[in-house]
Amino acid sequence: MRRDGRPVPRLFVTAPLAQEGAAALSRDQDHYLSRVMRLRQGDAVRLFNGRDGEWLARLEGEGARCSERLRPQAGSGDAWLLFAPPRKERLRFLVEKATELGVARLMPVTTERTEPPEARPDKLLDWAVEAAEQCGRLDLPVCQEQRPLAAVLEDWPADRPLLFCDETGGAPLLQALQGAGEAIAFLVGPEGGFSTGERDALVSVSRVAPVSLGPHILRVETAAIAALASWQALRTGDRVQGAAHRAMPA
Repeated sequence: MRRDGRPVPRLFVTAPLAQEGAAALSRDQDHYLSRVMRLRQGDAVRLFNGRDGEWLARLEGEGARCSERLRPQAGSGDAWLLFAPPRKERLRFLVEKATELGVARLMPVTTERTEPPEARPDKLLDWAVEAAEQCGRLDLPVCQEQRPLAAVLEDWPADRPLLFCDETGGAPLLQALQGAGEAIAFLVGPEGGFSTGERDALVSVSRVAPVSLGPHILRVETAAIAALASWQALRTGDRVQGAAHRAMPA
């Protein structure tokens, strides 16, 4: 905690992080720390870069110098999210919440009913960085260029299940997730849903299956959150159960 009782600011940097190592801060980060957070030279910040864990650092010159590693590096899981981008503010909300829920890869796709403009990967990454800084995540999702759904399906990896959220029905999501393994992907379609041709193309691909999120038709961002939250809850439950089993006396 800071002297005024507020949390120590947390920032994503690209520089390597190590004991007594210096990390440069961007102009925007310097402005945020000095003008918004009112920090001074010697004050504490927390830094992470997606590779070296989280470090406590002290402001020094135009950057910060690491003094103590607070957490070792850990991954957030291996879930990909394919989605037809909604409008800007809803898109930002989707990216923020998906990042908080541990998505590993954000993959905007163009479907027959997707409305322009396209989702820019640099903008997706900016939003993901902000969300990761706020939620305590140690890594960032990969943010890909928007591609046509048909092109994505053509080279879909055979070892990764793809569950597409289908408002016309399918296996319950929680049932489909049971035993699915660490590598998983979810597909959320546009407003108006997938066309008949797209649905036929999806079910013709190996490892692709429709799933149901319940009786109601959900907006793009709501469906994405529901799918990732279910995955994260099951993943967390499996970890807790595994830890409890290992702790039991022989």
